[in-house]
Amino acid sequence: MAVNDFDFIAPFYDRLSKLVFGESLIQAQAYHLKEIGDKDHVLILGGGTGKLLEYIPKSGELDFVEKSVRMLDRAKRRKFHGSINFIQSDFLEFESDKRYDVIICPFFLDCFDQQSLNTVIAKIKRLLSTNAKLIVVDFEKRKVNTLLLDSMLIFFRWCANLETIKLLDLRSFLKKNNFQENEIKFYHKGVFSALYYQVGKRKR
Repeated sequence: MAVNDFDFIAPFYDRLSKLVFGESLIQAQAYHLKEIGDKDHVLILGGGTGKLLEYIPKSGELDFVEKSVRMLDRAKRRKFHGSINFIQSDFLEFESDKRYDVIICPFFLDCFDQQSLNTVIAKIKRLLSTNAKLIVVDFEKRKVNTLLLDSMLIFFRWCANLETIKLLDLRSFLKKNNFQENEIKFYHKGVFSALYYQVGKRKR
């Protein structure tokens, strides 16, 4: 099995996440979508089954990058009002000449170990336009129950060959990489949704 391969879990991912977290995961993913303008070029990384597509207001153009073929198949069935390109690719192999106004990472960054995350963040920076927004939806390390966290890591390492063996402090990591946290909202069981701007790349 390839690293971070969610094909096996795709058929029951949404049901499982709702069983454990209720509506928290989708509420968190939907919260900052109001930041998307109707002409914005949007990139979603690791969009999974694409449930968040049903909550996105009409945007200029949207690229949806997902490594799992079975996740992508489910995402394609979602209702979306706008232009969308579904791209089956590992983000580390994804190439684009575009610059995006909004990049969304829904439970994406927590898949990587420290070394890979450095590469992922550097690549995200290159894809951001001036004044671009980065929306990160994930788990706050200091707020997640230890037993729940350990159980999730063991489960996803078993069924998806998850690369990381521990949850990194993503908010601190982004700050160290020149991202300014503009707004954050917390949800049940340590889930958060945060809006970031890249320091030095934002015009007032």
